[in-house]
Amino acid sequence: MKQMVESFRHSQDMLFSALEGHDSDAIFQASKQLGEAAAQLGAIEPQNIDRSLEPMMTEADQLIQASIYRLRFLRDHSSTRLQLLAGFRDSQANTYSGAGRS
Repeated sequence: MKQMVESFRHSQDMLFSALEGHDSDAIFQASKQLGEAAAQLGAIEPQNIDRSLEPMMTEADQLIQASIYRLRFLRDHSSTRLQLLAGFRDSQANTYSGAGRS
């Protein structure tokens, strides 16, 4: 079980590094790997969880929260950049969609 928690933790590190690097392919790969590691942990029955691993699992939970905040920041940052790059017309961003053309 410790190996599964360590694999999960490593996957989190990979995701966080990818997020910091703004590398969309690395984010996708790390997210996929993290999902697989989470599925393995999710398959463990609650009564079989080794209580000595709780501090490591608490740290993993904190890192997941940090990743969530980073993803939200990147989403907001990307949205703002798109609006600034596209310009505004009647409170609408001019994009490549049909609605943005006149």
